[in-house]
Amino acid sequence: MTAIPVQPAVSPVAPRAPLSPAPPYSLEPVLFGTPALAECAGSAALGGDREMALAALTTARLMLATMPPALLSEAERVTRAERARSWLSALTMPQPARMAILRAIAASVPGGIDAAASLRELMHVLTGHLSPAALTELGVLAERLHLYYEQTP
Repeated sequence: MTAIPVQPAVSPVAPRAPLSPAPPYSLEPVLFGTPALAECAGSAALGGDREMALAALTTARLMLATMPPALLSEAERVTRAERARSWLSALTMPQPARMAILRAIAASVPGGIDAAASLRELMHVLTGHLSPAALTELGVLAERLHLYYEQTP
């Protein structure tokens, strides 16, 4: 006796379209410009180092607003800088750090090469208070600012 091959009963089904990477109702992922500074501020103990990390994070965000893609108008940068200075007055930190942060906040309004220089100064003043990754992020941001304003008249 010869066995007759049996074919499995398969119903014809149209192939599925590949799934989209995210549902259409989901939010776009947030690209955060300074994750190491945020992590440093979030993980620092309460007190001076945490307040300096938060001030550095705020200053970095002000600096990011001086160039694309987060470029804000000068009027908006003035308002943000004034509010940051007001907030900074409530924080406890060493005077050299406070002065470097205030200079960087002031430099964030017009932007330019001076903003990059003030960010480098801030990086040096906060050495020992921020994590190496956060300091590196400040240095990279200062270099981005310098390159951007070197090419922008």
